[in-house]
Amino acid sequence: MRKTLLRRVGRAGWPRLKQAATVLWPDASFEAIMEAQQGFGPYCTLSFDCDFPRDVEALPQVAELLDHYACPASFACIGQWVKRFPDEHRCLVEGGFELLNHTQTHPNLYHPDYAYARGGELSRKRFDLLVPREKGQEIEQAHATFVEVLGYAPVGFRTPHFGTLHTAEVYPILRDLNYRFSTSAMAGSSPHGGTPYQTDAGIWEFPLSPCPAHPFGVFDSWHSLGKRDGAHARPGEMTALFVRLCEQVQGRGGYVNIYLDPRDALDSGELRRILDYLRGSSLVVLNYGPLLERLLADPTRGLFTGP
Repeated sequence: MRKTLLRRVGRAGWPRLKQAATVLWPDASFEAIMEAQQGFGPYCTLSFDCDFPRDVEALPQVAELLDHYACPASFACIGQWVKRFPDEHRCLVEGGFELLNHTQTHPNLYHPDYAYARGGELSRKRFDLLVPREKGQEIEQAHATFVEVLGYAPVGFRTPHFGTLHTAEVYPILRDLNYRFSTSAMAGSSPHGGTPYQTDAGIWEFPLSPCPAHPFGVFDSWHSLGKRDGAHARPGEMTALFVRLCEQVQGRGGYVNIYLDPRDALDSGELRRILDYLRGSSLVVLNYGPLLERLLADPTRGLFTGP
């Protein structure tokens, strides 16, 4: 009964109730979200958000480390940085990694509390407050930049800051560009507990996994490491939570879908620790496109359609 109530809290979009549930029942909230994924997978997708120049500068090292572990990964890239740092992004294409459209300028990238996020060229607009025409321009311009600079036509998208800033208005835009998927929703507020589902516009959504300790948020390096007073910044703490998430999925089925910021993940050592764990796990690690192909080819895939 309590798990059913907690799942409803997640889908209802009540921030204060979610915060209260996280404080009072973090374990039960995490279990409630993950329980809905039973029997799916187990699959894992490892992704990176290349939001700032310092992240882009780390890409060759990240790509080399991933190649050493023979681990596939997806990278959400911003058009303006693709244009400014073409070589760093080309190393991803040449390495066979999957690239996602993360808009041309990443609205709301400016943040006064962090020196690397105070550049005058960083957008202060919120993506969810843009009118549909402006959202379309951000996505279409980034797509054109990927093709022009990299010769790469993405078919996947991630909303800037995803989660509460993600809106269903993007799906028809993506459909018109012949995109296949987005990974912008949160498992805690997903209609199907975090497993992939098809939207009304025909675009597939791959929700991001919850943090086991803060289940109505997402498991990411910003929350854990990058944010001031990061919630899980002690060495190995973030990886320990990742292991807990993976063990839940390997034991009951489900989907591990996390994102990391390249610079923080690399400098903290957490990326190497995560890769060490994945190498010995039973999870099937796939990028979004290949995973979607596998799921659509399997008549027992258990995917959902509609909201």
